[in-house]
Amino acid sequence: MFWQWKFVSFVSPLSPKFLNQHKQSAMKNTTVVLGSAMMLLFFLSACEKETDVDRDIEAIKTVINSETQAWIDKNPDKMKEFYLHDAFQTRVNIQDSVYTIATGWEKRSIAIDTLTKYIDWVGVDAFKVEKQFLAIKVHDDAAWAIVKETQNMIYNGSPATAVAIINVMLEKEDNEWKISCFVKSNI
Repeated sequence: MFWQWKFVSFVSPLSPKFLNQHKQSAMKNTTVVLGSAMMLLFFLSACEKETDVDRDIEAIKTVINSETQAWIDKNPDKMKEFYLHDAFQTRVNIQDSVYTIATGWEKRSIAIDTLTKYIDWVGVDAFKVEKQFLAIKVHDDAAWAIVKETQNMIYNGSPATAVAIINVMLEKEDNEWKISCFVKSNI
């Protein structure tokens, strides 16, 4: 076996020789550290935007589901919390070739009061609403969602199902999502 000995001389980290040898590598290291920090900030800011969209999507689902629950509970005041109260508030119901349109908060508010007051749950048992969110798009303070809603129930002793496709347009008001237009088409 061949052994080779090397003698290494010690250079103080404060000596000019040491500083000159390591000045360039220190500058390279600083550049690498700063570049890495900038890339990290870039990726973190990109993740932040994605997180905001994810939060908005969950908030939108909560608004839509909560509005439905308020309807089931026959609570018009709670239902109204989820709507934008303006002249453009719109509801469209489509069944076969017949449709109705109500535009403006005054008309919508009265319609919500009437719906919850006269809704007839007589003969309805085991009522359950399932929602499948087919698409949600968020852009700044506006969004839309397409939802397939299935209502399963026992009606007068027999199983019954009602299915609809709902297109919900929403706007952010005071940092909360509100329904601005609701289009329901029974299928």
